[in-house]
This record gives sequence, structure tokens and C-alpha cells, in this order.
Amino acid sequence: MTSIAEQAQAASAFIQQTAAASEYGPHRGADHARTAVRLASTLGLSLQHITITPDSKRRTTPGEPLLAIATCPTTRTQYTFLARYPLYEDEPFELLGPCPVCAAPVPLATVRHLADLGTHLATGPAPLSNGPTPATYPDTFDTDEGHAPTCRYGGA
Repeated sequence: MTSIAEQAQAASAFIQQTAAASEYGPHRGADHARTAVRLASTLGLSLQHITITPDSKRRTTPGEPLLAIATCPTTRTQYTFLARYPLYEDEPFELLGPCPVCAAPVPLATVRHLADLGTHLATGPAPLSNGPTPATYPDTFDTDEGHAPTCRYGGA
């Protein structure tokens, strides 16, 4: 078993090495690495199970947002998270999944800790009707750029 000090040192080294070797430059590379460390810590995974890429569909400024894919080491199931503002480490991740209307990958749950993911997996997204979006959806669901162009949600 690895000590907390060893884990902390490994995370620090990972950030430094990733920043130095990043094809996106050292500043964006550090953003990617910090996002990977934060998601791995949130989900209790090792860094080898996290992949970070830019999200060109939702890009607002250089380096934002980022897609973080977590792969379960036991089942190989992949979960895709959106780090909308990776510079702000207190911002939650948004779990992406198929929109109940258009099936495009959009934010379905806000994840600040492992239990948030567990709640979503246990209950799934609430059904959508013609009324307001249920409170269980992230605030960004209605306007997310990931919706299909013909979806009644998104963009606007």
C-alpha cells in the first residue's frame, strides 16, 4: 500500500512531467494534469485510468473546457466528465451521457465527489417532459452545446 506522502509526491511529479511534455504547451499541459489528478482523487482511481483531452465542441477560451475519461479498472466501463473551467479546481465535474431527447452527449449530473456519481448511477436521469428541466440535471443541461441541432435543448 502506498503512503499518502508517496501518493502526493507521485501526483506532483505527474503534473510536472505532463506539463513539460504536453503538446499543448506547459500551461495547458499542467491544466490537463491537474484535472486528471483531481478526477482520479475524486473517483479513487489511479492516474493510469484517466485520460484528458480538449473539448472543441464546447470551447470558450483556449484550454477550456476539458473532457476527462475515467475507465473502471474492474469492468473497463468508461465515464466521460466535463471540466468546464479547469483552472478553477473547486468547480464540479459534469458527467456526460446521452440526452434523453436527442441522445447527444450532454451534462446529466454534477459530480463533486464519488457519492454524486453513485446517486446518478442508482437513479439515472429524471424523465423529461414539456415542463421545466428537473432539478436533478446540471444547470448547464438546457444550454449545453453538445445537444443535436434539432434538440429543443442546447445552444440558445
